[in-house]
Amino acid sequence: MPWCDPCERFFNPNTLNRDGTCPSCGKQLAEPQQQGWRSVPWHFWLLLGALVLYLGWRLIQGVAWATGLF
Repeated sequence: MPWCDPCERFFNPNTLNRDGTCPSCGKQLAEPQQQGWRSVPWHFWLLLGALVLYLGWRLIQGVAWATGLF
């Protein structure tokens, strides 16, 4: 938990500005937060990939059922 000397208080990393500065006095307290797709957890991409595979397979099954192949 970052400590700000001028403000004399601890800050939760989520309460800091995006660039890692104190919201009250502007002192640099932490590393800047990542932005963009790289800040998304890896298990989100795993679930997204599984969802795409599942829905793709269901689409193939639906087309096969509609055309009477199975």
